[in-house]
Amino acid sequence: MKKIKKIYRQTARRWTWFFYRRRKVLNASIEDLIKDNVKLHIGCGDKKLPGYVNIDIVPTEGADAVIDVSGGLDTIASDIAIEIRLESVFEHFYRYQQKEILKNFYRILKKGGRLVIKWLPDFEAIIEAYLKKEKGIVGERFDLFNVYRLTHGDPAPENSPHRLHKDIFTRESIRVLLEDNGFRIESMKNEVFPQEELALSTNIIAIKS
Repeated sequence: MKKIKKIYRQTARRWTWFFYRRRKVLNASIEDLIKDNVKLHIGCGDKKLPGYVNIDIVPTEGADAVIDVSGGLDTIASDIAIEIRLESVFEHFYRYQQKEILKNFYRILKKGGRLVIKWLPDFEAIIEAYLKKEKGIVGERFDLFNVYRLTHGDPAPENSPHRLHKDIFTRESIRVLLEDNGFRIESMKNEVFPQEELALSTNIIAIKS
């Protein structure tokens, strides 16, 4: 009976998504959603953060609206957001896109607003783990597959091109990039991604001065 109820709930959720929520996300008005003192969660995937306007490049179950950040931020007003948050996202932008995206983030944020970049793979930490033959995230040893997974993205068939990584970063390279685009680094530290053991990702809070 429990199994039947679970299947029913899953089926009802899928039907609700395909016939109602998906259409609502695709038709969402940016002007209605994004108001003064907004907090934006960019590249949300299926993770819907309460208190944020959740945005993704495709309609997902966590999204409130669909925006291609690499070219669709011009519709958002200036000096309106108190926080812009990206979790496992910034590495998905090509290098030639990054400055324009950061320029728009800076424009959209209020003075003193926070840009939060979480779980940005740290290339130097990844290579160090490989050279030291640390315990692997996948498998027993931190081999080339583990390096590839973190620097390029998980090579699974279902991962479409926008889910793969377009660039690699060190703590120094991301610091220079942010500072060159007007941000002041408030904090930067490597932390352990949930359910992993090595601190291979950098979490950053940068402030619009």
